[in-house]
Amino acid sequence: MSPIKACLDSTIRFLAKSFSNDTRIRFNTVNAGPLKTSASAGIPGYLENYLFAEKLTLRKEALKTQEVADTTVYLLSERSSGINGQNIIVNAGMDLNYFDKEIVQSATKLQPNTTSTK
Repeated sequence: MSPIKACLDSTIRFLAKSFSNDTRIRFNTVNAGPLKTSASAGIPGYLENYLFAEKLTLRKEALKTQEVADTTVYLLSERSSGINGQNIIVNAGMDLNYFDKEIVQSATKLQPNTTSTK
């Protein structure tokens, strides 16, 4: 997935630059965190990842599809006329919260020692 996202980032910037001389067309992306959708339901292991991502958000609540839609509507409006060639991250702060005490503690719990030393 990383090469695809890198290509998308590069393409958005290239299109924004290419079209800026002749038009007022803007190019931006909305990069959403994990969402609960019918499409994601078919991805093996997605539910576990989704629930973990929910814990990583600053508000400890999952991102809603409507929040991503609202950002998209804003970017399509004239109110965002100064935004061009950007990747807008909508993830409820998930990418800022990797050092949350609760998350770190749950990830670093010591496993019971199953071997004995004599």
